Amino acid sequence: MRIVTYFGKGGVGKTTLSAATAVACAARGHKTLLMSVNAGHNLSDVLGTTVGHTPTSVAPNLEAREVSALAELRSQWHEVQDYVATILRGIGTGKSAYVQEVLLFPALEELTAMTEIWRASREGQYEVVVVDTPPTAGMMTLLAGPEGLKWILSSIETWYRRLALVATPVMQSLFPSRNPMDMLPEVSRRVGEMRAALTNPEVTSHRLVTRPERLAVTDGLRLVTYHHLYECPVESIFVNRVRKEVPAQKAALDVLAQKSAGLPVVEVPDQTEEPIGLPALTALAEHLFQTRDPLERALPAPLMTLENTTDGQYVLKLRLPNLELDRLDLVTRAGELVLEIGHFKRNIPLPTEVWSKEAVGADYSGDTLTITFA
Repeated sequence: MRIVTYFGKGGVGKTTLSAATAVACAARGHKTLLMSVNAGHNLSDVLGTTVGHTPTSVAPNLEAREVSALAELRSQWHEVQDYVATILRGIGTGKSAYVQEVLLFPALEELTAMTEIWRASREGQYEVVVVDTPPTAGMMTLLAGPEGLKWILSSIETWYRRLALVATPVMQSLFPSRNPMDMLPEVSRRVGEMRAALTNPEVTSHRLVTRPERLAVTDGLRLVTYHHLYECPVESIFVNRVRKEVPAQKAALDVLAQKSAGLPVVEVPDQTEEPIGLPALTALAEHLFQTRDPLERALPAPLMTLENTTDGQYVLKLRLPNLELDRLDLVTRAGELVLEIGHFKRNIPLPTEVWSKEAVGADYSGDTLTITFA
């Protein structure tokens, strides 16, 4: 099973490249699902055929689907909503709108999208799932979702326990044998498995899409850093709509070549017409991959390693390409390394070997952040 994600800021061409990749995979005989989890769906426009919430056949070995977060929320969470609404009405505080607000906690749409990717990858119907991801903020929420879910579930369970103290008679009379809240651990398990798949380069290839413009390149390189922060190593970079005769584009490409941290860079020439429909996407795929397998990958080096030095110190190394030190804040506490880069923060569990030690130094060289513990 393989998963391929195309990520980047809005308007860089993620949907087009995702579609071309899916067409190439299907042409090689792989049973492929092209899935959009971007709220601004436009798979139908790119494929030239109507794509709905359920998988739609668009070519031999190829189906496409635009995930509707709202529809999935209704289908997956309606029991919980009905359950809580009944309880609140039973104790005299229930309002339909209020209940929906209670249950639409932050990142629920991205969480729902992740469970749908998990479902498609686990059902066995497809060999490849190509994912057209949300723009920057949504994608980062999706990557951070599994770890944030621990806090979310803890909050819901705490709220539920407090509510149960006053609502137990109502709950027992209305739901004597079944508690829909029991589904939460199952959701947590699914998202945890999806997280494991997204961070496993043997399963998932993360591909950045950007444009040959200085600001777009800068934003794209930051996204590479953020992906590594969440242990999702980037496999390659696709630069869309390239016209090398434009001096500003050449300058942006030079910057990218210097800072790509050794990642393969694929240049996609600007098209005279938007590639719409299977023939145009097939032609684009032939240019993108030529004779290469669209699923070909180079496994990256480990993102985190721990070395024991001869003087009894430990050196923790984290691969974080293009890290901007003026946007970095780090602290160690209670067996965790708290890394904050720009607007994104992650608590990374530290190896047990350094729990009793203190961080005595940090250095950044190449693409590696090195922290010394003694």
